[in-house]
Amino acid sequence: MPSRNGQFHEGSDAEVPHPEGVRDLKRLRRDLAETLYREGAPGKHRRRTLSDLVVQALAAHWDEASGGIVEGAALGAVGSLGRGDAGPFSDLDVVLIHDGRTLKSTEVADLAQRLWYPIWDAGLELDYSSRSLTEVRQVASKDLAAASGLLDLRPIAGDKELAKQARALIYQDWRAAARKRLPELLAASRARAERHGELAYLIEPNLKESRGGLRDLVSLTGLSATWLTDRPHGAVDDAGAHVMDVRDAIQMHLGRTQNVLGRHIGEEVAEAMGFGDPDDLLASLAEAGREIAYALDMTERGARRSLERSGVGSRAFLARRRARAPRHTVVAEGLIDVDGELALAPGHDAAKDALLPLRAAATAATTGLTITPTLLETLQRCPDLPVPWPPEAREYLRELLRGSAHLIAVWEAIDLAGLVVRALPEWEGVRNRPQRSPIHRFTVDRHMVESVVLAAKARRYEVDHDLLRLTLLVHDIGKRPGATDHSVDGAALIPGIAARMGLEEGIAADMELLVRQHLTLADLATTADPDDPETVERLLVAVDGRLDLLDTLRALTECDAKAAGPKAWTQWREQLVQTLYVKARAVLIEKGGPTGG
Repeated sequence: MPSRNGQFHEGSDAEVPHPEGVRDLKRLRRDLAETLYREGAPGKHRRRTLSDLVVQALAAHWDEASGGIVEGAALGAVGSLGRGDAGPFSDLDVVLIHDGRTLKSTEVADLAQRLWYPIWDAGLELDYSSRSLTEVRQVASKDLAAASGLLDLRPIAGDKELAKQARALIYQDWRAAARKRLPELLAASRARAERHGELAYLIEPNLKESRGGLRDLVSLTGLSATWLTDRPHGAVDDAGAHVMDVRDAIQMHLGRTQNVLGRHIGEEVAEAMGFGDPDDLLASLAEAGREIAYALDMTERGARRSLERSGVGSRAFLARRRARAPRHTVVAEGLIDVDGELALAPGHDAAKDALLPLRAAATAATTGLTITPTLLETLQRCPDLPVPWPPEAREYLRELLRGSAHLIAVWEAIDLAGLVVRALPEWEGVRNRPQRSPIHRFTVDRHMVESVVLAAKARRYEVDHDLLRLTLLVHDIGKRPGATDHSVDGAALIPGIAARMGLEEGIAADMELLVRQHLTLADLATTADPDDPETVERLLVAVDGRLDLLDTLRALTECDAKAAGPKAWTQWREQLVQTLYVKARAVLIEKGGPTGG
């Protein structure tokens, strides 16, 4: 896609037409979009230019339809048009605001008809409303979606001071109702996630509605507008811009409003975006969706903390009353608990502490403390771990993987900060990789972390649970671009991983075998006759005739399947796996086979 190649510069701006009303707006917008794409205009500039074109056309349309009204009524843009980030075929979201005094109700209705009908006749999609100033505030107080859109109110024409007054009142009301708005925003985000899934893990993501999509990006602004907390910038802004770039590419390909990246257009959109493979495009969207979702979580946490701190009886309230700062508690070397967050201890030199990232992650996973954004930035400046890892690093990794209740949140934080790939370079090959199999709910990397979490429920198996967790963490590490047999390809990576971590030779060998054979039990159970001695023998050969590895493989098989999704671990499948496992185990016990390597 031209916006990725960095060739555009301001001097090559497309000539922006000056439309006289909305009659030719649909064609002019399409032509301008094609020109901007052809010239390689960056997405942000392109969206702003297209939005300005629409606003200019609507302003001219107002002059013609209203007879030049400049007092008592105004036309405003809301939503994406108000923010200036509308796509090339996005709907026109507008509102007619009047003061409730200057114009009679019949005059307002007549003005609305003169405004809306020509827009429809021009073939443009319109989302509109007509409200008095009082009605604007009433609707915003009851309707979260309407209130969120009005936060982006942009005066277009007419009484612009009235529009500015409406926006100021909306912000004032929004902040006053912060305690109500916060749970409403979060409930809406959760409802969208349940209905549309998570952007990061979908093969056909809804770029607007899915968790981590554009509506969540707007929610960030809504949260910060409460004045309870500030929203993060930088990475999340880049993520939002990328999602909008993909949305724009979809619209340009289809020639209409569309927010779902369907499989049938995946190749064309990927090519337009400069990706050689649709999976690479999905991986980039997964990264963007994760950034937005994580930023929303962090902003929500900050807003909640502000509300708690402002409440009577909170630790911060009591500290202010007693005229002293909240107490800092040392929780690990170089790390302190500050009001429920994990932060760097004063005076600790992170630049000389290679173990700090793993220690912080392990501490967060075992305590449930949230790693502060400042600490995450600091951890990125820590030196790399020596090779092989010192024993303390391996112990921190084991503690991290044991923290099942908080592992997902901690892993998300350190992975988005780039710390996982630094410690485990092989992770880069599977990071955000989509899985085309319908049984899988998650990307390759998230699936492996989910399987580690499930290991906590495999207590009925008397196995080395640290070995089980380590193996689950990398069992699909071979699912990288160009892989032929991911089990074999993954097993080939284990010796290098184990050597870097400084794992014992026996543990490394067991991990390599389990990764190579991690599908064997399930495959044999579902495709071969469990009553055939040859089937049992094939399974025993796969685990080197060892009872401990057979038990570990059984636990690994269940965790792997459950992490994939409900379709991968049905009652029928579990029964088949258990039947073959029990038969193989009985044979080993009868033979008095070895239990360890």
